[in-house]
Amino acid sequence: MSGWQTIAERFPMRDVSFTGDSFRKQDGVIGDIGSGKRGFFDIRLATEGVCIYPLFAHRNPCLVPWSAIRRVSVSDTSLLVVVSYERSFEFFLPAKVLPIFQARLSSELFHKAVSPFEAAKAALKDGTQPRWMTAIAGSAVKLAEKEYEKEKRKHDDVA
Repeated sequence: MSGWQTIAERFPMRDVSFTGDSFRKQDGVIGDIGSGKRGFFDIRLATEGVCIYPLFAHRNPCLVPWSAIRRVSVSDTSLLVVVSYERSFEFFLPAKVLPIFQARLSSELFHKAVSPFEAAKAALKDGTQPRWMTAIAGSAVKLAEKEYEKEKRKHDDVA
């Protein structure tokens, strides 16, 4: 049985009351497969939960009830929503939906997303690496962060 078919059976779609919030081509991960920059979920919010329409199986959507959401990582620009499921099942939404999620979920499920660049910088500052490694890794982190920001600006210009 395919990954999505299993998810759709676990979280079957049913009649819902849509809130009007709809987001096309959102990024996500199912098992070992990530959407990359392609964004393979169309997502609609409903009173009952989050309706997910995968672009590869649009006629077989699922409804993730609010109770099945395990964690929400909050950044300045987006939410990473992690679903309680045997395998990895997570998706991104714009940060503007945060108040909707906060109204439906326990505050214990939310945490501030940590930038991988900030985590790397903190690890370099702890002083356990040789100085030469800190210098090289520090330069690599700065370069990667600049490239990330460039790509982010391109993405923001398209969106």
